[in-house]
Amino acid sequence: MPEILITPAAENDLVDIWAWIARDNREAADKVYAAVEQTCVALAAMPAMGTAYRAKRPRLRGIRLFPVKLFRISIIYYRETPAGIEIIRVLHTHMNARKRLARDAAT
Repeated sequence: MPEILITPAAENDLVDIWAWIARDNREAADKVYAAVEQTCVALAAMPAMGTAYRAKRPRLRGIRLFPVKLFRISIIYYRETPAGIEIIRVLHTHMNARKRLARDAAT
């Protein structure tokens, strides 16, 4: 089975997404989290499924994006690795992904 690495920023995104949804509905938050996990497993098996992210910064080249299955308002930003994939961020479609990814590249 391919390896799925999750960056600290992506882990924080997942916690924030879960907490935001759980304020109103913990069961729904669990469903979204499970959908993210299922989508990551599918991406690890077929990394080329995602759309290439257009990046000017060298550290962001090779990133792909793919919507979370069943909850397409969340987008997984990831990179293929020799062993599987690395999840860079999980962001809501209304978030400024370019700004958040650029900030990650600066660190």
